[in-house]
Amino acid sequence: MKIILRSLIAVAAVVLFTQVSFAQKSAKPFMGTITFNITYRGDVPPAYKAMMPTTSSKIIKDCKTKTETASGPVVSDDITDGATKTETVLIDYMETKYAYKKTSQEQAEEMAKTPSPTVNITKATKDISGFTCKQAILTTKQDDGTSSIDTIYFSEEIGCKDLNFDDPNFKDIPGAVLEYTEFNPQINATAVFTVKEIKKSKISDNIFLIPSDYKEVTKEELKKAFGGGE
Repeated sequence: MKIILRSLIAVAAVVLFTQVSFAQKSAKPFMGTITFNITYRGDVPPAYKAMMPTTSSKIIKDCKTKTETASGPVVSDDITDGATKTETVLIDYMETKYAYKKTSQEQAEEMAKTPSPTVNITKATKDISGFTCKQAILTTKQDDGTSSIDTIYFSEEIGCKDLNFDDPNFKDIPGAVLEYTEFNPQINATAVFTVKEIKKSKISDNIFLIPSDYKEVTKEELKKAFGGGE
């Protein structure tokens, strides 16, 4: 009887292992679009208020992202690939369209301008549009010696561990950040990003390519195009 019982337990263990392994192998990376609402805390100057974006959308396919934000007459898309650590910026200004591929040196210089926070992933969780998100506390030391503390929520079910490689604030967050804030010192206000909708859908790799009607330029050429000088 003991031999039969041990055999049944062994068989059950094999079946369970096979089911778990199959589930892990068959799990597909997230594909879809996250739409954010953007609200503001602080007294935004009237001259800026009409220009500030109120929504943003992020298309995600595994480690690839395409984030679109409209601000007044300017529509910008930021295309990233966490697997290859590449980033391309698309600018559409009143039908004048430019594409700018950041070099690895330019990426490093931009990252160095902003201090990276210390990340503490807590045990707290929050359901956001059906995804169980983890809470992270970000503590950033400023140049004046003070520290700022921000609370964010992210999902490891969306994206990959290097999804945020290009963002100094979130580069150590292993998944899509679904609730966060951004302080803008130019207008002394804080933008609050919350999820409006998460929609799964098939995403073509062509979405992450530079469209044929965009002119590819360097960083310097882009500055000149928008009156940034030599």
